[in-house]
Amino acid sequence: MKSHYFVIFLIIYLFCANDVLAQASRPRRIEAGIFAGPSIDWAVANTHGYKSTGVKGGGVYGINIDLNLHQTSSNYYFSTGINARHIRFGLTYKDSNYSYFDDNTNTWQTMDVVQLNSTFNTVYLSIPTAIKLKTDIFFDRLVFWTLLGMEHGIAVSARSNDEITRENGTKSKYSKINHYKHTSIFKESLYIVLGADFILKENTKASFGIGYDYGFNNVFRKSYTNSASGFPVKAHTHRIEFQFGIIF
Repeated sequence: MKSHYFVIFLIIYLFCANDVLAQASRPRRIEAGIFAGPSIDWAVANTHGYKSTGVKGGGVYGINIDLNLHQTSSNYYFSTGINARHIRFGLTYKDSNYSYFDDNTNTWQTMDVVQLNSTFNTVYLSIPTAIKLKTDIFFDRLVFWTLLGMEHGIAVSARSNDEITRENGTKSKYSKINHYKHTSIFKESLYIVLGADFILKENTKASFGIGYDYGFNNVFRKSYTNSASGFPVKAHTHRIEFQFGIIF
């Protein structure tokens, strides 16, 4: 009888041990990390008389969270987090009734029709919702991944630095003009990233990614019109960002 008990105990022990080892070898359910990096931003205007002035330098930083969708695999994740994005773009256009604060008189002044060269800087708090696909480990260190989804942003600040040219050819520069009342509060974007993780030690990884972000909706509010022409002002943003981060 004792031998029977021993065999039963041995079977239960091996079963439990195998289950524990399987749990230990499973990938983590949640991976979190921090990241930051520069970006290349530009806008495409859809309003007559507006032209892009080329690319501008912006930036991004935040926290990313990857949730494992399949506990027996390390390949499928839902990716989210909270990020801050400084999106900068330039537009040149004519406008009228341009208002500015005159430091000499300490009063607000208004100009007639002027040519503006504006560099906009809008800061968004955004939450990505995306599917992240990861490869198995290569060379004991590398994991490649791709991310596809949406960015849901809310504007928290919108300013511009303006260079104006008057009809007589004279120029002036004004900085930090508040454009929040003209800026769309919400921003929906297509979000694509290609990247790689380098395993430093156990669960600690260095991460690098190159992303593309296309804004679906108009960056300005529907009520914002050009004072000279009366046309609604419409523009869509594009950005390429470079992400450097650490996963814990």
